Amino acid sequence: MQLSDREIQNTLDLLKKQRSAGEADVTSLSAEEIEGIHGVVEQIGDMPEVRKDRVEKIKRAIESSSYNVTGDDVAKKLIGRILSDKIR
Repeated sequence: MQLSDREIQNTLDLLKKQRSAGEADVTSLSAEEIEGIHGVVEQIGDMPEVRKDRVEKIKRAIESSSYNVTGDDVAKKLIGRILSDKIR
């Protein structure tokens, strides 16, 4: 299961909201927000540590010289990683 950029952003937004309200105070979150967090946590828990199908697909693409990543893709991942590290 792959999490979309939107799901990740929603989770980051909820975590920021929770942190700004005080880490122990989850009562300010709506039932929908809590359900969303639980859904993402469940999806993460269901994910294998190594997604062998993706690894093999990328490996074949690299070997055939057809693996291309745009600068925009790299920038999005870098920015996402920086933002998530700042929340910790």
